[in-house]
Amino acid sequence: MALTSLATTRTHGGNPWKLTREQNVSTDRILDFSLDINPLGFPEIVRSTILSHVDALRCYPDPDALALREAIARYHQIPLETILPANGSAELITLITRLPQARTIVVIVPTFTEYAWAAKQTGAAVVSHALEEVQGFQLDVSTQDWTERVRDADLVFLCNPNNPTGVALSKEQVLGIAGQCREHGCLLIVDEAYVEFTDRPQDVTVLPEARDYDNLVVLRSLTKCFAVPGLRLGYLVAAPSLVETLRAMQQPWPLNTLSMAVGVELLTQVEYIARSRQRLRELRDDFQRAITEIPGLQSFPSAVNFTLCRIQMPTITASELTQRLMSQGILIRNCDDFTGLECGRFMRLAIRSPEDNKQLFLALHEALRHGR
Repeated sequence: MALTSLATTRTHGGNPWKLTREQNVSTDRILDFSLDINPLGFPEIVRSTILSHVDALRCYPDPDALALREAIARYHQIPLETILPANGSAELITLITRLPQARTIVVIVPTFTEYAWAAKQTGAAVVSHALEEVQGFQLDVSTQDWTERVRDADLVFLCNPNNPTGVALSKEQVLGIAGQCREHGCLLIVDEAYVEFTDRPQDVTVLPEARDYDNLVVLRSLTKCFAVPGLRLGYLVAAPSLVETLRAMQQPWPLNTLSMAVGVELLTQVEYIARSRQRLRELRDDFQRAITEIPGLQSFPSAVNFTLCRIQMPTITASELTQRLMSQGILIRNCDDFTGLECGRFMRLAIRSPEDNKQLFLALHEALRHGR
């Protein structure tokens, strides 16, 4: 019997598992540039923590995730009651869109496609606010169009730094947007999944302010920064009353024992985070410099661990380029499913090790040369 995909309408990355089935190769022989995680890989403490908690699997997980919440509270210096962990930030997005007041939801595009998908499952009206390519995909909150969007919205999703553009707004800009939303009784959801990859996260994040705004929710992911997407681990910070409401909507055991144990340890890895940020800064500069030297590609400035690229060569599409690279065991993120990006023209490339990046650049040179 032929294997088929269950996720026929949603795309998140290049799906290495599908490629291993189709080409009969192991995942360690695939270079996955669609996976936007820390290029340093996960800390060694992940392995030892999992092994040391195997015996705990004979019990149900802690439904209150108390140890993890305490670790998050220590890490951010925030009250315990403002924290809600979950099975990845994707679960939290779904929970938020199920709030009774979420009837009209504004999504700033192009951005993470899960916001609109989750909203549509509830029957909410989804309104797109498009960022302009000619403006570098920067959000302009001074326009009449934006003002009308916020005025009519119940909920606004803002990914900061944004996926797939890599653009990061400052803390002051985001707090200004939160103030606009509060004036109109609108809930602002700020997804900060990539904020730890920025050079100065403290200049970007609004997480410390979330407890002081009754209309501000900040989403965080531990799987990006610590390179453990298989564990599915995220959390939000918001006013205690909203945290209580969302927790009541979760399943009884939202997190498994191993992910919670690992999460507690990851939040002690301050040196690893600093080292990762420094290394990424070096890799990002080299990566973007090399991309500009590939004929037929235009890259956009990025504050994080991936780069959005436009394919300027009209004789090859993003889908065709994706297939050519896939035949060599290289996965990239075809951006055809991102609302707000011209179909066939865009791809997102994550940053990996210098050796892996070199293989990508050589493959792109060759694929685009044959596309002329």
